[in-house]
Amino acid sequence: MNQISYVSTDERLQELFKAAGLKATRLSEAEARTLGKTVDAPSVLVLDVRPHHALAPWLVDLQKRQPGLSVVLIVSMLDAKFMLEAMRAGIKECLPEPLSARALDEALRRLVVGEHRERAGQMVAFVGAKGGVGTTTLAANVATAVTKAIASPALLVDLHVTRGDIAVFMGAEARFSVLDALENLHKVDESFLAGLVEKSATGVHVLASSTRSTPISAPAADVRTLLDFATRRYKMTVIDVPRSDLAALDSLDHASTIVLVTSQELSSVRAAAATAAMLRQRYGAHKLKVVLNRYDKGGSVSSKDVARVIGEPIAHLIPSDYRAACEAVNLGRPIVLDDGRLSKVLRHVAVELAGVGKQTEQQPTMLSRLSWRRA
Repeated sequence: MNQISYVSTDERLQELFKAAGLKATRLSEAEARTLGKTVDAPSVLVLDVRPHHALAPWLVDLQKRQPGLSVVLIVSMLDAKFMLEAMRAGIKECLPEPLSARALDEALRRLVVGEHRERAGQMVAFVGAKGGVGTTTLAANVATAVTKAIASPALLVDLHVTRGDIAVFMGAEARFSVLDALENLHKVDESFLAGLVEKSATGVHVLASSTRSTPISAPAADVRTLLDFATRRYKMTVIDVPRSDLAALDSLDHASTIVLVTSQELSSVRAAAATAAMLRQRYGAHKLKVVLNRYDKGGSVSSKDVARVIGEPIAHLIPSDYRAACEAVNLGRPIVLDDGRLSKVLRHVAVELAGVGKQTEQQPTMLSRLSWRRA
């Protein structure tokens, strides 16, 4: 399959592609619906919506199935309402009439050439089997350890839209929140995001939970759009995902690793088994890793028992150290900044989960520096 495919009844469009020096394959709407099922998906799909000026209802399912696909819309006109809807659906570009070869060339070459670089950012999502298993602790410490390892700020996002604790764990006084970002997606660009995040003392950039008392759940498409933008601006994005928010759990398409956190308590193990089954079905077993937190070697439920019930191997065993964990929260200082046993284990876990081990063995090259825009 070529890098560019398009769906349109406009016979002139193929000539515009040729004039721009671009090779594009024409697809029927039925063929476009089955991309990734019957044929490989292209890098970019150009969809002509001028006849009806509305998003195709099958487009959301296609992008869930092919998260690496960039979609460009050809529209008769640009209006604010449609643009916001398109952005929330993850559309990369909208090209209005009058359409020209130059406009096609600039938009499509930017996507085809820049897509690999922009999507190089990693995202690690932490999901707790139940409350109190230490999910937020792990997310905060992994973000801090990765920031030190790659010498570049990780973005730590609290997807508990309200009543989350990431800011407390990081000792950050957040002025703005993830809710501000979700409510202003039409404004989100590099400078706007930089104004929303709080730069913690550890170097981690924190997008905190809102202090509003009323529980709020954002649409999955909005969360997905925000996370997609974040992965394009940061080398590493770490997110703390509320286990009870189905929209948040349905927004992890861009995650390179989904970490399921559990303990040896029977209720946690049972909940982890159900959550693991859901995550496997939605994202595939290759993205899922199980971490057994507060591990007690002499516990009545062994790590083998946990792995058997969940149906996944245990990727990491993290020892229990209640005093160190409690003190770290009270001080707003992640454990990995200290030198104890738990700190060493957490640093190792962070490097493994984030896949940055090889990066720390050599100095970054000039090319790697130029590949990243400052967030």
